[in-house]
Amino acid sequence: MELGLSPPLPTRDGVGASCIALPSVNPFASGAPSTQTKNSLDASATAHHCRTENTSANPTNTSTDAAQRLIANTFLNPTHQEHLPNATTDQSNLEIIFPAGTIAHFLVHQFPAISAHEWSQRMAAGLVVDEHGVTVTPTRAFEAGLRIYYYRALETEPRIPFDEVILFQDEQLVVVDKPHFLPVIPSGRYLQETLLVRLKRKLGIDTLVPVHRIDRGTAGVIVFSVQESTRGKYQQLFATRDVRKTYEAIAPINRALGFPLMHESCLAPDEHFMRMKEIAGEANSQTHFEIIRELTAPCTNPLAPTLAHALKTTPSHAHASTLAPSFALYRLRPITGRKHQLRVHCAALAIPIVNDPMYPTFLPEPARDAPEDFSKPLQLLARTVEFIDPITGAARAFSSARQLELLATHT
Repeated sequence: MELGLSPPLPTRDGVGASCIALPSVNPFASGAPSTQTKNSLDASATAHHCRTENTSANPTNTSTDAAQRLIANTFLNPTHQEHLPNATTDQSNLEIIFPAGTIAHFLVHQFPAISAHEWSQRMAAGLVVDEHGVTVTPTRAFEAGLRIYYYRALETEPRIPFDEVILFQDEQLVVVDKPHFLPVIPSGRYLQETLLVRLKRKLGIDTLVPVHRIDRGTAGVIVFSVQESTRGKYQQLFATRDVRKTYEAIAPINRALGFPLMHESCLAPDEHFMRMKEIAGEANSQTHFEIIRELTAPCTNPLAPTLAHALKTTPSHAHASTLAPSFALYRLRPITGRKHQLRVHCAALAIPIVNDPMYPTFLPEPARDAPEDFSKPLQLLARTVEFIDPITGAARAFSSARQLELLATHT
């Protein structure tokens, strides 16, 4: 998915803020509640509410206590800011309800791994702001299209044991060969272990911003802008499709299809906020497919379980009989840049990308504190990015030096 971010806010301890643009339509406006630890959401609530549960006291630091009193203050009486009586109970067990229609309510639903309690702490500490630097409060209404920046701290963050490689650097650009599993920007359980933060620390450039994005599971080429004054020119290249990108993927072969081919469809958000889906309507996404070479599959092929899964989850419009127990290395060229476009299109053609945990079947995410499984990288690689530099006029062409893991063991 292409990404055009506003200039980054100042870093704190060398770390920039995470950013999310509020969608044009609030998908959680009706407020469907979800129960989380330390978090209770009530769709019918008409006022903010906070209460302290009767639990044994645990020591907390002064700043946390002060933040919690401010949070409770805001919820109980946002107009008069009345003080809470002294409490001896554990302040970390506040039960917080955000009513529908607020930015806070949207954030809780959009990021289910982060509790309302944690969002409240961030807001009380002034760590959630809009694109203009104005603090976001628990009572602030949802505003379509507004960019929200937030700082956060993680108590524990596992190391992602794969390294990025810098392919090119000048005064305007930093181009990187990203490994699988490394997020581009802070999200979920990762902040320090993201490509953006790693690069800021390694290069000492606080103004770095990605001018496009690739998924965490995808490896390959990604371009960062250095200068705020010229960033818009590079972002415009992606917006106007003046960048040629090619990807490589390993997926089953569907014998009913003739390659090369162009697949186009109308992509829209799925019922699950993390996914996209094809719907009836005017096409807004296009991908060109071709087979680079077939990967023969002997009976001992360890890919067989993946193929069996692909057969079971083949879309109804394709027949399993048209699939042979073999795979191919595909070259994919996205003409448009929709979220998850390549993965959705591959699944729609009954050639789901090997090790895709989201398409065609959405696999449950592991618990937030569960160890990361690095054994099954998504077999998708952003191989090349090419464009005419809008500042220098030079032809730019960058290529990943990585190889999809399964190519090393299959011919």
